[in-house]
Amino acid sequence: MDKNVIHNIDNYLHQIVANAEYISKNSELSEYAQKIQDAAQRIDALITDSTAIKNNIDISKNAFDVFNLEQFTGLNVLIVDDVAENIKIMKNIFETLSCNICSSMSGEEALELIKGGYKPDIISMDIVMPGMDGSQTIKEIRLAGCNAYCIAVSALKNQKNDVVHLFNTWIPKPFTTQQILSALSAYEITNTNKCIDDVALFELDINNDVKAKLLHFAKNGAYSDLERLIISLPKSKSKEFLNTALKNIDFKLIIKSIVSP
Repeated sequence: MDKNVIHNIDNYLHQIVANAEYISKNSELSEYAQKIQDAAQRIDALITDSTAIKNNIDISKNAFDVFNLEQFTGLNVLIVDDVAENIKIMKNIFETLSCNICSSMSGEEALELIKGGYKPDIISMDIVMPGMDGSQTIKEIRLAGCNAYCIAVSALKNQKNDVVHLFNTWIPKPFTTQQILSALSAYEITNTNKCIDDVALFELDINNDVKAKLLHFAKNGAYSDLERLIISLPKSKSKEFLNTALKNIDFKLIIKSIVSP
């Protein structure tokens, strides 16, 4: 099935699920709303790919754990989606967490916001969009030095592993409030990761051939290739630094460590 058809179908299903969820909480028709929501999710299951299993990609419903919701108060959240209704649904969820919301309806617009100085703590990114898609947008955003916690929102389950690793977590369309909260459950852990101090930037004791490969992979956001190359390096401060930068998906820091004098 054509990707754009899948994209449109899942956008409609997403809106059905979100509206049914709202009705179930605010109406005596909750029983019927739940049936509508279940039916929409079954349709979604029928039209999505099974290749995620082959590629070891798990973007199924996350197990929900209780965690500190107050940590999200005042955080900057960027919502990127080419459908205004989807932005509204996501915005309603993040507003319950007292976040500051900014939105964009294209990858190009989102990238301009980042380059213009906007610093999001969390990014919700639709994958299939006209023009620059979500994966390419995040790659460019990472290269621009943004280390926000990134949530991929997509009905497409057959993404390549190097694309998957650009994001901190994935959720399927249509999604529920609980799935969003589950996707955020790792934010606290990710946010506590610390990068090695910049004094280590200019102490990379690796040869020029390896530096050239690192630079190429980092500029292209090739997470998996970087990971394999770094694993092959002998134990050293350089390897420790690169591992930490990669763990934080900080491609810009890796690039800076190579090209800076």
